[in-house]
Amino acid sequence: MNQRYLHIFFALGRPFSPIYALGMSLRQKAYQCGLFHVHRVDRPVISIGNICLGGTGKTPHVIAMAHRLQAEGLRPAIVSRGYGGRAGSGPVVVSDGETCLSQAETCGDEPFMMASSLSGVPVIVGSNRFACAQTAIKRFDATVILLDDGFQHMALFRDLDIVLLPAKAPFGTRNVFPGGDLREPIKALKRASAIILTKCEQVPGNSLDLIKTEVRKESGSIPIFSSYTCFSRIRMATGARAGEKSSNLPVYCFCAIAMPEPFAALVAKQGMAVVGEKFFEDHHQFSKEELEGVFVLARRAGAKMILTTAKDFARIQGLWRSEFKGRKDIPPLGIVEIDVEIEPSFYSFVHSRLA
Repeated sequence: MNQRYLHIFFALGRPFSPIYALGMSLRQKAYQCGLFHVHRVDRPVISIGNICLGGTGKTPHVIAMAHRLQAEGLRPAIVSRGYGGRAGSGPVVVSDGETCLSQAETCGDEPFMMASSLSGVPVIVGSNRFACAQTAIKRFDATVILLDDGFQHMALFRDLDIVLLPAKAPFGTRNVFPGGDLREPIKALKRASAIILTKCEQVPGNSLDLIKTEVRKESGSIPIFSSYTCFSRIRMATGARAGEKSSNLPVYCFCAIAMPEPFAALVAKQGMAVVGEKFFEDHHQFSKEELEGVFVLARRAGAKMILTTAKDFARIQGLWRSEFKGRKDIPPLGIVEIDVEIEPSFYSFVHSRLA
């Protein structure tokens, strides 16, 4: 949905925001007072979530945390809802840590992306996150559970609740859905264990302290950390290694993520010449005709390479391989991989809390 229609949608939905916000607050109270049962597992659970509808970078942060916990000798497993997939209540094992056992159509694009990016980390999806966590412990002997997008999933007890806020606009429109882009009222931040301001590279350095002050007014004494998104590499869809000479290379960008503009900006920052771009709604399911249209536009724009995100390629790779791989009339397809760098003091905080 483009920005114009989004503003219209939010304007029409604004009268209903107080009702939605009240419902979320009552739900939270019901869990707190025991009307709804909170399930526990016998391993530490770290939730990574947000209060915005999207665009905070949850998936790369989950991947970064899994890598860090692995490096420290722990055995993390990732539990996710599997948005956009057909896993149902689950548990569906996306990866046993060695092999991907499910496709994005079943498990969702983000879990598939995490499974493809991590070695030695099981990924389990399903709406019953308690059952998924139990599977991670019993089948894979996980020593810590990473709960992807879990801030609003109160049915599973967590030892740490990490909330991601985009540094550029930490509170979005400040209005709750359907009159804005917040899942919950801003006051929900007070139940978080810590906040990470993400994509801090998008704000001037001297503004970051002011943003933290603004967030602290709403969140109280909860610790606030920073993270930065950085370019990692370009992986070719064919599996071949991308060429080293990318300076001034004409490229065409397309994606279907919550905040697409920074993607093209990140590509341009690497010295490549972005000759065109095409953005779709987050989690968009591409048809053959739509991909063909993107490739035609790229060719007409003079692109020597087409670039998309790892999340998007997880969704289109089956279609690309069956319909487009090997065609000489379209530019080669590359997948832009990113890393996130979280300030070191965050991991010290995690260890102190889990200890």
